[in-house]
Amino acid sequence: MLTKKQKRNNWILVIVLIAASLFFLFPVLWMLANSFKQDAAITRDMNSIRAFVPPALKGNFFDNYVKILTDTSFVRYMLNTLFYAAVLIILGVIVNGLAGYALAKIKFPFRERWLMIIMLLMIVPMETIITIHFLFIAKVGLLNTVIGYVLPMIVNPFNIFLFRQVFVSLPDDVYEAAQLDHCSPIKYFFTMVLPMSKSVVATVSVFTFLNVWNDYLWPSLVFTSGDLLTAQIGLNAITSNDNTTMGQKLAVITMITIPVIIIYSLFSKQIVEGVVSTGSKEG
Repeated sequence: MLTKKQKRNNWILVIVLIAASLFFLFPVLWMLANSFKQDAAITRDMNSIRAFVPPALKGNFFDNYVKILTDTSFVRYMLNTLFYAAVLIILGVIVNGLAGYALAKIKFPFRERWLMIIMLLMIVPMETIITIHFLFIAKVGLLNTVIGYVLPMIVNPFNIFLFRQVFVSLPDDVYEAAQLDHCSPIKYFFTMVLPMSKSVVATVSVFTFLNVWNDYLWPSLVFTSGDLLTAQIGLNAITSNDNTTMGQKLAVITMITIPVIIIYSLFSKQIVEGVVSTGSKEG
């Protein structure tokens, strides 16, 4: 039972957190409100509270969004990115999950050294090895292909480490019981290990989606065909076009931002659980 003082302190904390959240949401609210306005209205409202208020709901309310969706290939770019993200989530969970399980439960020579190498690779920025990836993809003739884009991004040292940290705590007696039922290691991994590790699977999936959705450098190197471009490249092309109005630019940025907010809102609980459970494991 909370005392009156504790209740008052809780309410004060809630008010402070709401105020802080509104402060950080101001740019998003401004972007969303002005994405429905024409450039003249954006300039007129810039120095007043009306900058955070959308215009009246009229026939031309969605004009900026309609023009972006009909006059550009942005929908195609977004669908491409969603497809790449889906492929990489599936392959990433399988490949990195199997690697993490091997490091956690299977004894093989130099296992600890392999773990150390993977941990060291986590601190190497992508920009330092992207040239090697590009030269390899170009050498095997996979430039401007989906395989060429996806292949170097499947294995992720950080995701392997996340899986390993969670799998290390799984009880061995469950696997022993599965062996008595003639369950193969691969079948055990897909039918028992992954279902018991939903939080880390969700965490890895969300991180993979965000990496693909926000990636600009790698797809700009691999792709030259307009049919394969991603959302970030489309965003850059549209916003750098002199014929694109400010309202249309804000509409594009809003469409880029909304999927990230939705994904994180849906899986925020699983992300927190996955990160907390990962950090609490030893071994």
